[in-house]
Amino acid sequence: MEVKITTDGDITIATPIGRIDTSTAKVFEDALMNAANTNSKIAVHFKEIDYISSAGLRVVLMLGKKLTAAKGVLVLIDMPEKIFAVFKMSGFDKILKICASFEEAKQFFN
Repeated sequence: MEVKITTDGDITIATPIGRIDTSTAKVFEDALMNAANTNSKIAVHFKEIDYISSAGLRVVLMLGKKLTAAKGVLVLIDMPEKIFAVFKMSGFDKILKICASFEEAKQFFN
């Protein structure tokens, strides 16, 4: 698992690649928490993820809580249907902002 970090203006974009499971969740967590230490506007781009376990969901929830406490914004973008189904089944689609694209997500960062 790898997490690419890029920026677009004042927004950090984290793009995890591969599977997010128990064995890779720490890499995912470290990358996202490091990004949150330097920026309060984060988009997580899920287009390169083919699996996410409860360990990965926990990391996303922790990031959301950290950014909310810092008056920041988290938007999840471009989820494959099977990843979105996991977020929906867990109820995370009700508590986290999920957008189809980065362009759509930009409105939530202003």
